Amino acid sequence: MKFKHAASFAFCIIFALLSTGCVTTNVHKFRMTVSEAPEVHGANTEQKAHSGSWRFTGKVYHNAKKNVDITDNTSESASLDKLFDKKAEFKSASYEMGGNDFSGKVEYLRKTRGFVFGGGLGYKDGLFTHVTLGANFSHFEFGGFFGTYALYSNVEYWGETGEECGDSDSECSFFSDHSYHTYLSIFAGMYAGLYFDNLFFNLSVSSYEPNPKIEDSDLNVPGIATAYLTIGYRFTQQFEFSIGGIATIVDAPAGTNVGVTSGISLYL
Repeated sequence: MKFKHAASFAFCIIFALLSTGCVTTNVHKFRMTVSEAPEVHGANTEQKAHSGSWRFTGKVYHNAKKNVDITDNTSESASLDKLFDKKAEFKSASYEMGGNDFSGKVEYLRKTRGFVFGGGLGYKDGLFTHVTLGANFSHFEFGGFFGTYALYSNVEYWGETGEECGDSDSECSFFSDHSYHTYLSIFAGMYAGLYFDNLFFNLSVSSYEPNPKIEDSDLNVPGIATAYLTIGYRFTQQFEFSIGGIATIVDAPAGTNVGVTSGISLYL
């Protein structure tokens, strides 16, 4: 008896699927503003063992303005809808990046013998937080970090969805949006530094992947990685200045962008 009910239920599902047309979603335009991945580095000097330090940093950035075509690297995330012949096709998708920008961050670094750990809270086109773990020696340091990045992005898209969209006798509904949204991502990276007296050099590489949505559907979009190469000088125990270059790479053709940065830090 149970087998008959199961077979009847399965037959009803198969019949419903066969009698339903293929639902397609055509996204004719998708564009979102993106930012470089946040910068994280070490103490920029040999920190005393068993000591802690607060650092307040402000930086400005200038990157070339660029539109990166990500059409071939963008797709709708796997979902139950795809099992029922719902397909999404992107006609045009792009990242808008570059221009003038700024960031601010407060951090705490604690050293126990040779190891350093800490965390930070900052803003760069959205709030980000991170945890840092590394090693700090007489003339060099290195470490890694991970955290969250709430990217505040200007998103614009429009498209149509329905059965057999594109045919002359099809019935499709249109959707669109042009507004600001906040998307939470995980970001992570590594850093290394050299310092001699008051002069220091830093390399920091971090990456994240934006998590945008279209009509409540998650999208798979290319990741963004940024390398910061900076040089700085500690004028006093409480004040330093830095300047450097930026290289941002998007996992898409022609997805490299360059820029410059400078900033100051105060230590307490």
